[in-house]
Amino acid sequence: MMMKRRDLLRSLGGVGAVAAVGRLLNPTTAGGQSFPAPSDRSATDDDLASRLAASIQKHEVPGASAAVFRSGQWEVAAAGVTNVTTGVDVTAETVMHIGSITKVLNATLVMQLVDEGRVELTAPLKRYVPDFQVANRDATERITVEMLLNHTCGIDGEYFSDAGPDAERIEDVIPRIARQGQIHAPGAELSYCNAGAVLAGYLAQRLLGKSWYTLIKERIFEPLELQHSVVQPADALLHRAAVGHFLNKDGTNTRTSFAFLNPSFAPAGATAMLAAKDLATFALAHVNDGVGTNGHRLLSPASARRMRCQTAAWRGVGNGGVGLGWMTMDKGIIGHDGGGPGIVSWLYADPARKTVAAVLTNAAHGGSVVDEITAPLYEAAGATPLGADYDELEKQATDTRVDPYPYIGEYESVALVFRVIPHEEGIALRVRLKMLFYDGDTLDESPPVPLRPIRDGHFTTGQRFVTFLNPGADGRMQHLASRRRLHKRAG
Repeated sequence: MMMKRRDLLRSLGGVGAVAAVGRLLNPTTAGGQSFPAPSDRSATDDDLASRLAASIQKHEVPGASAAVFRSGQWEVAAAGVTNVTTGVDVTAETVMHIGSITKVLNATLVMQLVDEGRVELTAPLKRYVPDFQVANRDATERITVEMLLNHTCGIDGEYFSDAGPDAERIEDVIPRIARQGQIHAPGAELSYCNAGAVLAGYLAQRLLGKSWYTLIKERIFEPLELQHSVVQPADALLHRAAVGHFLNKDGTNTRTSFAFLNPSFAPAGATAMLAAKDLATFALAHVNDGVGTNGHRLLSPASARRMRCQTAAWRGVGNGGVGLGWMTMDKGIIGHDGGGPGIVSWLYADPARKTVAAVLTNAAHGGSVVDEITAPLYEAAGATPLGADYDELEKQATDTRVDPYPYIGEYESVALVFRVIPHEEGIALRVRLKMLFYDGDTLDESPPVPLRPIRDGHFTTGQRFVTFLNPGADGRMQHLASRRRLHKRAG
């Protein structure tokens, strides 16, 4: 089976995105429910609404919402249900998980501090947080504020196991980050890092003397008049709220057994829930060089533009790179994906055409819905969607036997282990999670799957691309890149 773009969206950037893609649950273990038929209300004459309703039905996604602003006009749609166990309809006002799209909110907060002269991006984080540290003393001194926002800090901090409800404040995770080593030296590589986003949020919290949750509400949601937006999990109870789902083997959907990831990772994407139009309205402020639709200036023009300028390019399979908070793509398009317990979300912004779109789904398999709703936007821009070339790249794989020596060994992060072993066809890959992220995860090592070479250190299993990077003096590769993350050789 070839790697599809929807698989990329399910696995790219969300907290815990290293977990297995497309897991299938046993419906007898978690109360599987039948997929609800779309209501008459979903199938309206509105183009976006009818497309959204048809898409969730086709892909067995319980519910979704979308908002698109283009040519000076809004289109807003909602379809399906918030929760298969309650059957409550998704509406345009329903708050839905945005996952790691939160990182754009978080970066905006930090850039406001830059505008106010409180922070310099190139300054070491230690200047503002004197007690900051990681395991590597040199890295402690060299990590800058900017590195936290563009995934170049190198901290081995994908995620940590739940410490319990009394030890999951943002400040509680800082000592845990302090014990982490480096995947790479600060600024030397680009590797998606949730811990960096947490530190950036903590920086704002420390400098301003208020909780991160309060700062997002007071500095972003309220000034932009976003009425259906929350970052504090308890506030979701004040709204119609969606919850995530996983697809069972029999085609039914099962609601996730927990609604939020650890709140200590809130700045990285663990808790935020927004209505699609609120999220798109936030993006529109960025497209308009920092000015909201209500005239409020959220950021200076310089900061808004700096956030969307590419600061580093991804290595390995995939195009584009990162700005500050934003992911950068073809034709100047920016965006970000979001993942979480049974959710996929996507935020799209095209500054040149003053077009934005938010698509929020309450299913781990919602990437196909994202694809279908956003495809016309990429087409209109003449742009290549992120991951659109994956099928073609897959076709380039060969059965050429490779010398195992440079590749075999273990490559690790705090979250998982890749083990590359000799195989009759050359090399094979086994993967093991170090912690459980979502329902259906297992700590068992996966069966070996042959790695077929493509080119330039790229290999494929048919469902996952990996790239080997940075040969050492002995010729052995020092990093394995997969889904925008580097993993360091451990043996």
